[in-house]
Amino acid sequence: MLKFFTEALGYFLEDRLSVLPEKPVVSFALPGQVPGRNAVNLFFSALAEDGELRSNEMQYERAAHGWIAHKPPLSLKCTYIVSIWPALDDPQEAALTQIKLLGEAYSLFALNQTLPDVYLPAPMKTSGLPKPVIALQKDDLWTRPEFWTSAGCLFRTAFSFCATIHLPVVEEHYEHIVEGVRLDYHGSR
Repeated sequence: MLKFFTEALGYFLEDRLSVLPEKPVVSFALPGQVPGRNAVNLFFSALAEDGELRSNEMQYERAAHGWIAHKPPLSLKCTYIVSIWPALDDPQEAALTQIKLLGEAYSLFALNQTLPDVYLPAPMKTSGLPKPVIALQKDDLWTRPEFWTSAGCLFRTAFSFCATIHLPVVEEHYEHIVEGVRLDYHGSR
């Protein structure tokens, strides 16, 4: 599901930015890995369970010969770093293109708190789970020099966002559950 969701984010960005004259492509590789093309890098940087949304309450549904226990979905916080990599050789033009594309990408996520249905992967549309929620955030990972050094490139202006997605958990089936018990107690006379 994480792979499908990340690809859906890429389709969303690429489709919405394709109207620009720069026609950027979306890359999921380490930042700066698309030579010769204007690129929006969507780097998946962190994954954690969202404990605030955690619920332990099972939901039960009657089935043909028993019950189905629905465990609550697992809520995951997925953090992405978005950076821009212009293909221009002129440093001045490259910097201006970077600023323009970064602003356009930022505004897409600022204006959309979730992915429009047309971009959602099929399992997320049909599962009955809550839609993913997208929130821009202040994450300092991309501001640290060691992040860019480990990626093998120079510092870039970037932004990060967190997408909270919900994953279904396996259902448990129970058969022959006692639905009601009647006790008759006849005391001594």
